[in-house]
Amino acid sequence: MLKPNEVEEIKKLIKYGFDLDLISFEFDIPIEDIKQCKLELEEKRKNDLNKKRSTKKVVKNNQPDSKIKQMRERYKKLFLSSDTTEFVQQVEISKSTVDKINLVITEIEEIAKKIKELPKKEGRKEGNILLKQLKKIENDPLTIEQAEKLLSLMQSEKLGFLKLNNADNIDIYINKRKRKIVRKLAEAVDIAQSEIEDIEELKRLKKELTANSQIDHIYVGVVKSRIENKISRLTQQKAINRIKNQIPKEIEDIIIDIAKGRLDISKANEIIEKEAQKRVNSKPQNKFTLTEEQEKRQILIQIKTVLRENPEKYYIENPERTIMQVQELCGGELEQAISVVVKNLINIKDFNKAKGVCDNFYKKSKESSFLIYIRRLKKQIRNGEIGELVLKLINMNGSEEEEIANYQIIEKGLEMGNIKLDTVVLGKSKDGLRTITLADVWADGQLNRKGIDKY
Repeated sequence: MLKPNEVEEIKKLIKYGFDLDLISFEFDIPIEDIKQCKLELEEKRKNDLNKKRSTKKVVKNNQPDSKIKQMRERYKKLFLSSDTTEFVQQVEISKSTVDKINLVITEIEEIAKKIKELPKKEGRKEGNILLKQLKKIENDPLTIEQAEKLLSLMQSEKLGFLKLNNADNIDIYINKRKRKIVRKLAEAVDIAQSEIEDIEELKRLKKELTANSQIDHIYVGVVKSRIENKISRLTQQKAINRIKNQIPKEIEDIIIDIAKGRLDISKANEIIEKEAQKRVNSKPQNKFTLTEEQEKRQILIQIKTVLRENPEKYYIENPERTIMQVQELCGGELEQAISVVVKNLINIKDFNKAKGVCDNFYKKSKESSFLIYIRRLKKQIRNGEIGELVLKLINMNGSEEEEIANYQIIEKGLEMGNIKLDTVVLGKSKDGLRTITLADVWADGQLNRKGIDKY
């Protein structure tokens, strides 16, 4: 019979998508019990769906008010935290508990030493004592250091071969205890990683888990995946910040001139070539060193990225002139230059000017692929406008009637425009690591489709 906390843990793993047979094998739990957990999950889903359907019978005027509240709560939660799915919650460990665990670890250290020196029969008796010591702390959380110390002691080769005959299960019991300790290590690491923003420290934590992944790869795998995702987000953000912030003055002057539409192309090319040479010469020469041409391309990418992502600092005065100068300097298709400028305008919420740029270029061309691209940009502008309306609603402090009216305008626009919720971006989380979309906060998570896209 599974304990309530074990049932919840198994259900979590089923939600994560782990194979039922694998869960049964890893935790030595009958497959029937695992299937029962899955059945309970499915029943809960059905009940939740029925509740949602019955909720729709509530008076219509009351629905938007509840949905607005849900949107605000979800947005706030996502804005304040880049990772809202916690594997474990942090538990305050009292000093007395820490002392008890440390005493048990000392006892186990002595027992492990004895087992190394004793014949198998006497070692088997000490193994029983070791299991009794571990039982004293089976319900206590461990720090990373405590879990690592215990695992180190239990990795002794003799501890894996104490059974005296085939009917003796001591080796199985020791392996089960070892697996529980690995799980506690994963929980302790998960708590630690949630508070760490340093990439190298996160890599160290991942390494700690990897060394024990063979013992319990399901729990370890979940936490490792979370650490890897965080490392990826931090690395990406670091790269973006480097592109945005590490700009030589001469290159920044080029960006300012492009934004103002007054760039001297030949002079800009000379500056970029000198900067590319400087970067090549300042780096150690090996097979990974970029060539001068590659460095030049990196600088041009940096110019476009900074112009696109920093509209407040680099305000575009004449969009069409800037587009032509971006294309002349950076090369590539005209669409790329248009995209840089339009996204700059979207980021500064200047939607009318962005639409005007698209409309002007749309009128000038008859090439189908170009027109398709412009229509895509117009969709992005439209989605930016919707995102701005949603944020205004979330931050609104008006009367209930005003808020409901605004909600219904947004809902109608989404339905008639056949808009996918995940294409409407509401911004970043506070730490800048997560992009929040309307799909993350919309109360129903879906829409009734009543129209077609007009673009």
